[in-house]
Amino acid sequence: MEFTINRINTVMGIFRLSGELLAKSEATAIRYSSAEFMGTDGWVAINTETEVGLSMLNEIKAEVIEHLTEGCDAVG
Repeated sequence: MEFTINRINTVMGIFRLSGELLAKSEATAIRYSSAEFMGTDGWVAINTETEVGLSMLNEIKAEVIEHLTEGCDAVG
C-alpha cells in the first residue's frame, strides 16, 4: 500500500513520510520514497540509503505502522 503522511508526531520528533507499506506473511516492512523530520529551521531530509537514516526510521517503525493501519492520512 502506497502512503503519504504529511505529519506524524513520534517519540523521535515530527516526521513527514511517503513510501510503501509491504506486508510479507508475518513481517511488515516499509520502503520509503521520501522521509523528513522537523528541525529547528524547517523540514530536514533523511537519507534513506544510509545506516544513520535507516536507523532513525527504524526507531519509529512501530508508530508508522500503527498510524497506517488505523487509516490516518494513508493514500493507496
